Amino acid sequence: MAVALAVALSACGGGGGSAPPPAPVSAAVTVEGGEPQAASGVRVYPAAAAPQKLSAWRVVASDGATLALGDRVVPYALNTPLFSDYAHKLRTLWVPPGTQIERTASGPLQFPIGAVVTKTFYYPKAAAQTPGALGARRIEQAEGGETIDLATHHLVETRLMVRQEDGTWGAVTYVWDADQRDATPVRSGQAIAVELVADAGARTPFTYQVPTDRQCVDCHATNATTRRFEPIGPQARHLNRRYAYAGGSVNQLEHLSALGLLAGDATGAPATTVWNDAAASIEARARAYLDVNCASCHNPVGRAAATGLWLGADVVAPTSLGVCKPPVGGAQYRRFAYDVQPGDPDASFLYHRLTSYRPNSEPPRVAMPELGRHVFDAEGNALIRAWIAAMPPVCP
Repeated sequence: MAVALAVALSACGGGGGSAPPPAPVSAAVTVEGGEPQAASGVRVYPAAAAPQKLSAWRVVASDGATLALGDRVVPYALNTPLFSDYAHKLRTLWVPPGTQIERTASGPLQFPIGAVVTKTFYYPKAAAQTPGALGARRIEQAEGGETIDLATHHLVETRLMVRQEDGTWGAVTYVWDADQRDATPVRSGQAIAVELVADAGARTPFTYQVPTDRQCVDCHATNATTRRFEPIGPQARHLNRRYAYAGGSVNQLEHLSALGLLAGDATGAPATTVWNDAAASIEARARAYLDVNCASCHNPVGRAAATGLWLGADVVAPTSLGVCKPPVGGAQYRRFAYDVQPGDPDASFLYHRLTSYRPNSEPPRVAMPELGRHVFDAEGNALIRAWIAAMPPVCP
């Protein structure tokens, strides 16, 4: 007998253990004879009591040679992605059969109950010289495709978010097992030794940090008052780009619409500038980079609202962007007159914080972003440096 179960859950997981798989979330998924079932093959669980193996969700699956997507699971990419220690990412979304994603005028897409969004972090393989470290090639990702070849890539973690019965989002992070065939949940974070190897031969050992449950909330709750936890990458303006699917290259919004997964018109959305598009202006590229990497905290209601430094794409006031604005907070602020000193990146507190990272930051909290970055982002920092250097060297 099929029994539909409703479960109200906390915002970012918690719990776990070795108990049998719990009842699924969403009326689109039922329990048959005690086992969760889903018409499309994907199984949806409460995040607070997620199963002990990622494979139970059937969203992504590995046989040790290839990572592949589950039935009706759709990959996607962002025009400008978040920098995460040069890790590559495979992002996916899935919604229950018969449901749709709603577009919004601005902000994240609205997913139906039972939706599952994932992001798998992985590196192209390289030979490491640091004992016990994962060797990783330091190259920018050319996003596309629906599989990952594990002969040439190493899976690190998969972060999964599920929209729950009460409308809130829950999350759980899975770290991939050594044999690369499955992944196990990690709630309190994990440190992984990685050695980045550049094509020119330079080697950078560092500690890759898998986030804790609390840290995932810190990044995904863009309003510090409501603490509403939700996916922030899947926005129409970020998705308005082409993706190389197995069947060919298509605009992502149009692809979702053609699959019947996106409600309403798929056209007319703005598009976030691609941060490394040489054809775009330095201003547009830098603003896109700061928006994606910084604005989740640096916005009028975010955790960094009190700084007055707001870096969202919709900000127009130069002082809100830090131009000729005295910095707020930070133990080293007395060395800098302004967050952004026009024409002088080295005198700009914003640039100093971006170029600081965990191993070289003194004190450690001066480094920005606070999470997810433990190495120098050479290309991103060069972009912000060029943006500041191009400004007329005067304050209003």
